[in-house]
Order: sequence, then structure tokens, then C-alpha cells
Amino acid sequence: MDFPPFEHLLYYERVHGARLNISYSNIREFRLDGFRRGLPKNLDLNWTFRNGTPGLRELIAKRHRTSSRHVLVTTGATEANFLVNASLVRPKDRVLVDIPIYSPLRDVPRGVGANVVEIPRACKDGWRLDLDRWRKLAGRRARLLVFANLNNPTSTALTRSDLRELADIAEECDGHVLVDETFRELAFEDAPPSATEFGHRMIALSTVTKVCGLGTLRVGWIVGAPDLLDRFAGLKDYTTGGGSVLSQTIATWALSRWDFFLRRARRILDVNRKIAADALREMPALEEGVPSRGSVLFPHCSVHVAKLADRLLRQYKTVIAEGRFFGVPDHFRLGLGGETRDLRKGLANLRRLLRSIS
Repeated sequence: MDFPPFEHLLYYERVHGARLNISYSNIREFRLDGFRRGLPKNLDLNWTFRNGTPGLRELIAKRHRTSSRHVLVTTGATEANFLVNASLVRPKDRVLVDIPIYSPLRDVPRGVGANVVEIPRACKDGWRLDLDRWRKLAGRRARLLVFANLNNPTSTALTRSDLRELADIAEECDGHVLVDETFRELAFEDAPPSATEFGHRMIALSTVTKVCGLGTLRVGWIVGAPDLLDRFAGLKDYTTGGGSVLSQTIATWALSRWDFFLRRARRILDVNRKIAADALREMPALEEGVPSRGSVLFPHCSVHVAKLADRLLRQYKTVIAEGRFFGVPDHFRLGLGGETRDLRKGLANLRRLLRSIS
């Protein structure tokens, strides 16, 4: 195995002290006292559950319209992605990856030795998915087809018909489709269905990190066919074993109040979406509007993005996520889920810098 550096994560480590980061994809952090309850005093801190606590798995299954036997709890979506790839993909296997995309979804298959074929979407085409091209490149031997739904960083959605056709392509090539559904429900009433509704070749992963603002719990999951989950769990025995029962207890609280967290996310995003839309109208160097769903946007920039990001950081202590992290260097990612005052200040800094450059 030979994994590329996780450049996006390393970049955030380097700029952690910056005053304003307007690129994060998560909804604003939620604090423990917001649950208004304490941990059970009789909670067993010695024992954990190999596949995740039963109550948590039941709640996750409900979100994906399946049963708990189709759910494996993992240490974040990052481990979930690793387990799927390391279990299913062998050196020189063909893996097709949607571009732009969150880099671990692209780079973990590279790390396990796959022949990764990037299939870019065009911004000028509305980030449309070219299913004919996917079918042609999958041929009869693609091992894995990789997506995020909603997409990170564009917030575009795979529709029901897209997912049905991708399931057909996987059947034709005797492969599987991996869909990161971390942001799926941030489309609210327009949320696409979970990929796992479309057959045994479909695998979904997700987490409480983004919707709930509970990243430090490191609780994620995989939803898929039970025989696949057995393979993933067998590898998980050698990575993290059973996850933290403390984290899974708090995650259970979150999943039992999921509608509250969705309402909270919507309130934050509705306000910030309008602020971003108003600000972008005053920045002609940026193309593409604010999407009506999701927590991120990915504008094209007529100014050199790497230089822009560097100057924005040095002059204004403000962070954006360069498009190179996602495979499209002439764009950058902005986040809509953070503090409104921070977004307003960060966008003002961005507007000021773009005006000085032009």
C-alpha cells in the first residue's frame, strides 16, 4: 500500500490558527450540554460492540430505510471508506471516481493499488453526470464506482434514475457502487434516496459529523448487503475493533433527535445561503451561483486560485479550500454551515481582495 498525502487535511493543520475559515463543510458545532442529559452512570466502559451498539444501528437503519443487519458502525466515514476499498479492491483493479470529489474517496483506492480513472464533470454543463461515459469506461471489469451524494464540493445530487442506472452498470461489470451520503439529507425534502435501496451492489457510508456538528465523536457507518458487511467487519477487527461506546452513546442521542438537527441545519443554511448569494453577486470573478441544497458551494474563479488563497490567508487570515484538493484547480470550496458573522466577514475579505487584484 502506498497512500498519497492527505493534502486537504494537512493544509487545515497548517492554517489552524487562521482567524476565519469559510471553507468547512460541516454544520456549526453542537455542544454536549445541548443534549441536556448526562451519560448513564452504569455505562460499561470495558465492553464495546463489534458492529456498533444495537440501538445506534437501529436508528441508522431507519435513516436508510433498511434493517440493522445492513449496518456496520465505524470510526467516522473515513474508516468506512478505507474498509470498503481495502476489502473489495486489489492492486491493478479498475476504480472509477467522480470528479470533483472529496480527496479520500479518490485517493484511498489509489493507496491500495487500484488503477483509478477520474471521470470529470463540467461546470459549464451544470455538473451533469454523463452516464453513457460511465458505462463505457466501466466496461466489464470496473471493481468500484465512487460518488458522493450530495457531492462534496458542488452539492449536486444523484437522482433516483441516476442511482438505478449506476446499479445496472455495476451489475454489468460485476462491481459495486460506493456512495458517500454524508450530505444527502441536507437537501431536506428534496433529499435523494439512499443508494442501498437499489440492490446488493450498492454501498452507502455516512456520519454524524456534518449534519450534527459532532465531528469529535468520530462515529460513521456503512450500509450494505450483510455478506459485504461481514468482510468489512473482518478488516475492522484489525483497525479499530469495536468503536467507542461513549461516542456511540452520544451519537445515539443525536440520531434519536435527527429531525431537530435537520431543522437546526436548515435554519443556519437558509440565512448563510442568502448572505453568500448577495456577496457573490458583487464578485464578478466568481462564476456559478449558490446551490439550493447542501452545505458547500464550488465557484469557478477567473483569478489564479492558489495565489488567491495564499494572499487571502496572509493578508486577511481567511481560509478557502483550493479546488486542487478536489481535482479541479480553477475552483475553490466555500462552506455555508458555520457562524453567520464569520461567513459575512470572510466573504467581505474575499471581495476586498478580488477587487484589489482586478
